[in-house]
Amino acid sequence: MPISWEYGFQYTLNRFSGRSLFDQPIDLILLGALLVAFVFLIGIIRALYKDYKKTETVETLLFLLGMITLIPANIFGIVTNLCYSTLGMPEIAEIITIINLFPMQFTYLCVNLFAIRMTFPKRYKLILVILLILSVIMIGTVTWAITKGPPYFNVINFAQVYSLNIQIIRFICLIPVAVIPISVFYYYATKVREENRATSNRSIWLGTGILSFAIAVIIPTVAVELRVFQALYVPAAIIFYVCFSMPDWFKRRIGWTK
Repeated sequence: MPISWEYGFQYTLNRFSGRSLFDQPIDLILLGALLVAFVFLIGIIRALYKDYKKTETVETLLFLLGMITLIPANIFGIVTNLCYSTLGMPEIAEIITIINLFPMQFTYLCVNLFAIRMTFPKRYKLILVILLILSVIMIGTVTWAITKGPPYFNVINFAQVYSLNIQIIRFICLIPVAVIPISVFYYYATKVREENRATSNRSIWLGTGILSFAIAVIIPTVAVELRVFQALYVPAAIIFYVCFSMPDWFKRRIGWTK
């Protein structure tokens, strides 16, 4: 997996100057946001597990599995950054990146299937086929780019950067993954508004949580400078936690009587 000379030069320069990945305030903020989101992620998993033990529904299991796979995905992401910035092991970072494609795609798949089964289960198989095709394209494209190296893949300021054509393919693959669950939850919320306002309100919140999660995932793929949007993992995690733990104040807020 070839690496450009710019990375080697930058890493050597930073070693001599004592600079690290977390010298920039934005990097510290994002690290803090990631840790906060991780705490809420543990809470989400606990709430989902308790709910699954009671109901044993496929929908709960799907979201539970999706959240569980976010744990290794986040750990892999942190290790990748450390390999680039501190350890000087870009080859290991790229292997981890390729491996990390699988839990991330699995999470996207589970979240989408959860949304479809919760709202329009008759479209489940069709959406599953579409998502599997997009996942294969994403994994294949990114793996190919990393294997080829520059100009398709590079490391700038310790961040992975892809060429424009690879970026477009990634973006095309991610957009449907984000739009499908957001759209179905918002549409479902309007559809059941009159007959079940509480379910409608909860669907709106779930859609908003997925929207925050989608922005945190997709926008940084456009440009490295937009990684600040990853801070939206925090509101996404909080919303998911509240929607699945269903505290009394939230039930009163949305009018939940079940």
